[in-house]
Amino acid sequence: MVSAKDIGFRNYCDSMYKELSGMKSRLLGFVTEIEQMTGSEKDILKSHIPHFREIVNFIDWKLEILTKVCPFDWTGYASDVERTASVGVQKEPLEKEPVSGGYIGG
Repeated sequence: MVSAKDIGFRNYCDSMYKELSGMKSRLLGFVTEIEQMTGSEKDILKSHIPHFREIVNFIDWKLEILTKVCPFDWTGYASDVERTASVGVQKEPLEKEPVSGGYIGG
């Protein structure tokens, strides 16, 4: 677990995202394990699944808020997302149409 002194301002978004994502992943792992159980163990634990899903939804909501409040150039959120845009330039046609200046008024 990350302590406040380890986070630092620059690493806050990365640290929080990793911690919350890890919690979400572990909870979903519990749900999967319970769903794969059989017998009385499953009957006892299956009542926990809605609670785990509720917590997962809450974590998703907090992750969404985190992505909105962190700086726009934050790279930790989605490192697979391209952060720069490239736009291709269209080649000008060989024959240009005449362009009139239009009505200027007066």
